Amino acid sequence: MKRRKNSAYSCFLGAVAALTLGLPQSSAAATETVRAMPAVQGLEAPIWGIEPPVLYLAPRESQPFLAGRTALMAALLRAGETGPARMRVLIELAEFHFAHGMIPEALSILSEVRGPQVPPAHGLRAAALELALGLFDPLGRPLTERAANLLAPHYAKWPDQPLLLVMSDLRAGACAKAAPGLRAAFERLQRFPEVAREQALPALLECAIDDRQWQLARDIASRFEDHVTLHDSPALHFLLGKVAEAGDAPLAAFDSYALAQSGSDRWGHRARRALVDLGLRQDALSSAEAADLLALETEIWRGDAAAADTLGDLAALQEIAGDPVAAVETYGRLRQRHPGTDQARGAQQKAQHLIGKLYEQGASGEISLSAFMALHARIAPWFRFTADYALSAERFADGFLAAGATTVAAQEFATIRDHLTAAQDLGLFAPLPGQLDRLAVKEAEALLQGGQFEALGLRLAEPPRPEEPALAARLALVSARYLDETGQRAALLSASAAEAPEQVLRLRAQARFERGEWPEAQAAYAALAARTGADLPLPDAIRYLLAAHRSGDVATAADLVGRFAALTDLPEWTEIAATLTAQVPELLPLRQDAARRRIDSAQDMLDTLSAPRSVN
Repeated sequence: MKRRKNSAYSCFLGAVAALTLGLPQSSAAATETVRAMPAVQGLEAPIWGIEPPVLYLAPRESQPFLAGRTALMAALLRAGETGPARMRVLIELAEFHFAHGMIPEALSILSEVRGPQVPPAHGLRAAALELALGLFDPLGRPLTERAANLLAPHYAKWPDQPLLLVMSDLRAGACAKAAPGLRAAFERLQRFPEVAREQALPALLECAIDDRQWQLARDIASRFEDHVTLHDSPALHFLLGKVAEAGDAPLAAFDSYALAQSGSDRWGHRARRALVDLGLRQDALSSAEAADLLALETEIWRGDAAAADTLGDLAALQEIAGDPVAAVETYGRLRQRHPGTDQARGAQQKAQHLIGKLYEQGASGEISLSAFMALHARIAPWFRFTADYALSAERFADGFLAAGATTVAAQEFATIRDHLTAAQDLGLFAPLPGQLDRLAVKEAEALLQGGQFEALGLRLAEPPRPEEPALAARLALVSARYLDETGQRAALLSASAAEAPEQVLRLRAQARFERGEWPEAQAAYAALAARTGADLPLPDAIRYLLAAHRSGDVATAADLVGRFAALTDLPEWTEIAATLTAQVPELLPLRQDAARRRIDSAQDMLDTLSAPRSVN
């Protein structure tokens, strides 16, 4: 008895009839992107010089599954471990599983039909069956090479090739290429098992709709009624929505997509995407509202290229809606969920562009430090193990160090360095030359600036050894300042002065002076004066003069007085200079205590002059 057609199917036929009879050819149908599977190479060369067998896999009267499988397994045991008989039974076993809708199992069985013991006829039969199974595989795995070879022009006379070529094109998203062969493919499809027809009919119908072959679309749609899984399915409702959109009937399209959206398969996913797209085109949704819906969809549908595209579209909407930080996070999710794909590579580039703009705003003060810290906390977990992001994170730390947030800066410099080191150890990428040393020195400088001497001591216990002279000089200064600030003057004085930066020489000279080691202090200030030339600051010059005087080196003291005469206009300078450079005989007529008072007075004056100046 003929099954009664359901309302959705009736609506579909009505919509197609309307399009066939009266839809203007200029009506625009929205293009739905079909995801391409990886292309398989090596289609040109034939395997053998004979035609593949004609496949006839339509439903047949057969035993129940368990009984049929038991009989085939018994035959397989009788066939032995090798030889043509075993190959023939394996192929029959694969056909049996295909007829019962078990495509992955059938492909697994056919993988054993290989090797030099396979006769050409059996091998070609196995390849033909493997091609059909591969093209209807719900898992969408790449075709084997021997299967893909049968799509070559050499086998154009093979009666099953037109259907399989169309299915290959549709699998690759090439509806325009497949369109001329749709009718022949549809007619040949009836020879294949129900599982193949259920896989193929929606794809054939969608291409017929996109190519505006309305009569063929009616014929294909009529077959949906023969399958329980198709006659009231999300696929049917989704395709009805496409027909409605092609007929410029957005409300009808919305109703059909709404019926299809509850599906848990890819048609339900596409219907939910279509609802968002339709809402945006009809101005029924704002960018922010559409982004909220797509955000939900990214959690519902995962794992394939369509899911990656949804994440990419979500990020674009978030950026349009004025939330670039959320867009960067979404690009990060795309990279994490779909590594190594073209979508992931595109996401990395787009995210880095947004990150550069955001961190530029933070570094320039366009956004507050608190907002900068908040966006950094959201972005960093997604991009820590990327080379480009390390430079942006370093800008973040530099900005906080300049603002006096030394703890935040030091922690960030250390974190960046740790992640770069880990990435290098894992073979992900190599840091830039000198990058690890630069980060270590910056961390030490931040710790010193913040007075975190215990943490700085731990960092300096195993210091970096930068090759860049300027970086080495900065590290030497940090080390000297650390020793000076922590009272480790002996260690400061024992360190080598070779190639030490000016600030380090100054610290060492001052340490000698404060210890009362006058000849050593004089020598240290002489080394500093040799480094600075005529630009020796007045506080250093005063200590140099005092060290020379207390060492008894009157000649040097006199020379220094002459040098410093132009450095100060203080009226006391002449008296002080005369006192410090006087020869011992000139002091003899004075009482010993009066002479000492003159020297002490000069010392007090010099200390007063030098006190306000920083030696750093």
